[in-house]
Amino acid sequence: MGRVSRLLQASQYQALVGLQDIRTLAHLNQEAIRDILRAKTGDQQLELDSVGELEDMSGTNDAFNSSICSMEVTVKMEKADDAKKTFYFVIKSPPKSSFIKMTHKITRPFLNEVTWYLDLLGQMALLESSQAVPGPPLHSQCPVVYHAHSNYYSGEAATSCSACPWFCWLPLRRAEAGVLVMENVKRRGFAMFDKMRVLPLDHFRLAITNLAHFHGRWLAYRWLAAAGQLGDAAWSPAQFQAALNTQKRVPKFVYNQLMDGTAKTVRRILQLEGRQDIGERVDKFFSVTVRQQLDTLLGNVSTPIDTCCHGDFWSNNIMFKSDSEGKVVDTVIVDFQLINYGHPAYDVLYMFYISTDLEFRDLHMAACLDTYWDTLSLYLDQFKPKDLVYDKAAFLAHIQEYKTVAFVLATTLLPNVLSGSQLDPDGFLALREMQRKQAAELEDPANPNSKEIKRRVVGLCEELTRDNII
Repeated sequence: MGRVSRLLQASQYQALVGLQDIRTLAHLNQEAIRDILRAKTGDQQLELDSVGELEDMSGTNDAFNSSICSMEVTVKMEKADDAKKTFYFVIKSPPKSSFIKMTHKITRPFLNEVTWYLDLLGQMALLESSQAVPGPPLHSQCPVVYHAHSNYYSGEAATSCSACPWFCWLPLRRAEAGVLVMENVKRRGFAMFDKMRVLPLDHFRLAITNLAHFHGRWLAYRWLAAAGQLGDAAWSPAQFQAALNTQKRVPKFVYNQLMDGTAKTVRRILQLEGRQDIGERVDKFFSVTVRQQLDTLLGNVSTPIDTCCHGDFWSNNIMFKSDSEGKVVDTVIVDFQLINYGHPAYDVLYMFYISTDLEFRDLHMAACLDTYWDTLSLYLDQFKPKDLVYDKAAFLAHIQEYKTVAFVLATTLLPNVLSGSQLDPDGFLALREMQRKQAAELEDPANPNSKEIKRRVVGLCEELTRDNII
């Protein structure tokens, strides 16, 4: 059979009732892989030739979202021109930490990603198959998925007391379980940009253009589906919003706890960098203004162009492809665990504030916003309802309004996503332990990750106080 992983070698064959029986990584035995590929390729004579080892490919702190492995599988195909064909898989499953598993019972990020691949891309196909839509098809901007299962998606983790307060049913509810088998897009020449470096302008402009296509397509879908122009298979507006109202799952006290931790971290960074001159305004923002804007953070404020947002759109979730001359020519978007429903400014500013720095924004932000608007407006001009009035001035006004939301998100996330310290949160005091480790890293003046975190956070504070946003 060739080189076979110890995990798969130990699995005993049991006839599958269907692909729905492949529910976790433990079910991914040789026969399961064979049947997944038979279903995907349509070749019922396909047989495995070799199955490689499962190899961990999680980066630092990636386990907050998923456990990620890679695997190489070679098959013999009846319909293939060559005798053999190799598939390169990325396999995702929910994290193992008890603390993260508990929080995911509320936020359900793995369910979000499974819903994206099993439902939302299918809904988008209703638009793309019936309308002349600008830009590349959305599925071409995503990895190919061979199999997806979530116990929350299938209803296996349903709770009979879901109408009760979350703290009643949370201990009783089963944790997220499932598996995603998708292509490794690195094998198609896509690569991740170094998250410790500011995204170059050419990369940023391409990514922001494709983000505008992403938002615009979902706007077109939303409007045409509501008008009954996409057929009976299209979701109602209520179904669409219910699948994407992910921020509303989180209790307000969790946001308040996060804000308290973020305020403390930002305050200490400003002290370490000798920027007490702006510290008072930042403190006031976290103690007063951000509490008043909690409804926006929770997705309770609506706008005329609310759409499907990626929710975690930054350089670490964008794969770039370059041509033979080194020019970046294409992107693939990954990690749809934080999809949500809201204003596009959420994603746009998230990318600006996490993937760039103050110098980049001062030089290029206005032009990049023009690039984004020029693409988004193609969808508004073609698909918006006749009674909808929304222009560039309204868009830029919303950008200003959402800067405080993006500032909160960025200052909360930067100390984690740029951290070089592996955080393994577990147990009742996990959140406190995570904050302790992050604080210790920031205190080290020689730590290169600490230097970059502080540089970017100070730049954000300087920019938003300078521009009277906070």
